[in-house]
Amino acid sequence: MTINFHRRKPENGIVLVVVLITVAILTTVVVDLIYFTQVDTEISGSTRDEIKSRYIAKSGVNVVAGTMKNETLEELKEISTVFGDQTGGSEGYWAIRVPSFPVGTGSVSITVIDERSKINLNTLLSQTTNQVDLQVLSELTELFRILAVDSRQSERFIASLVNWLDRPIDGARSQNDQSSNGANAGFYQSLDNPYSIKDGPLDSLDEIRLVDGMEADFFDKIRDYVTVYPMDKRVNFSTAPKAVMMAAIKAAAVSAVQGQESRTSEEVPDDVAESIAEAVIEARKDESVIKQTRVREIAQNIAPDIHISAGLTGVVLNSGESDVFSVMSVGSLGGENPTIGLINAVIRKGGSEESNKIRIISWKER
Repeated sequence: MTINFHRRKPENGIVLVVVLITVAILTTVVVDLIYFTQVDTEISGSTRDEIKSRYIAKSGVNVVAGTMKNETLEELKEISTVFGDQTGGSEGYWAIRVPSFPVGTGSVSITVIDERSKINLNTLLSQTTNQVDLQVLSELTELFRILAVDSRQSERFIASLVNWLDRPIDGARSQNDQSSNGANAGFYQSLDNPYSIKDGPLDSLDEIRLVDGMEADFFDKIRDYVTVYPMDKRVNFSTAPKAVMMAAIKAAAVSAVQGQESRTSEEVPDDVAESIAEAVIEARKDESVIKQTRVREIAQNIAPDIHISAGLTGVVLNSGESDVFSVMSVGSLGGENPTIGLINAVIRKGGSEESNKIRIISWKER
């Protein structure tokens, strides 16, 4: 009987091929595991840095809130500054800026803006009567003119804003969409991408982009001069830029309610309004807080024949100390390519119960 010892060679070859394929697969799997482990580590590190940078930015907001609770921000002359081009309407624009402050292994940059240094768009209509406030209407008209906004654009926007803000009272539609020159509810519903009119106060400044007449160039011109956050229309002359003060001074000659005009009131010329605003800016070099009585004194000295003292009480903040500020806090972590955390917040101080209570009324993270 003859035995063939070479019968298993083909099977040995197959086993060798299988082993090689298995080793190749395992090698690929191991390499992939190493790669994905490295990627997961990098992602984990990146996420960790993003969280840290956000907390650093949050610490900046907390510092402002704590300071605001115990100090009058207008009096922090060591760190308060003016910015912008400082010509024309930008002159006198107030801010607190901390360019870089170390926090742990990172740093935080803070910018604080007084929202009462601007004209409040929401006060164009009274929240109780739903009627147009003629002083605010005058303020906005004059502000947009001073900022060189096209008059047709501004008129259309203001009329549309009236309709955006007004609302039915007791279910009646008679006082809704009250300006025939502005876009109404039907206009927005007829658009290619329709949406509903607000019929109530603006929640943020960006919301005015939805109001007919507000174009991109218009928005860029006015965004630093208007707001939606104060509880009333009074402007803080301790911090307001020249353009806002001029608009408020000119509006002081106007009665807020139609039919209540004073016989002694008269229009304030541009040069007089500008002189009063410039005198206030000059006074702020020595006086951090400019109260309403100080503004009236300056106006009386410059223009004794123009009776706007009573009107100024309606448009100028009495105390000269604001109650609402916007904060931009930027947390930075790392060297050449830092991880950035950005928080935009609006902080309000005071209320009916506690004068020193601090509330966050707007918070956005990026």
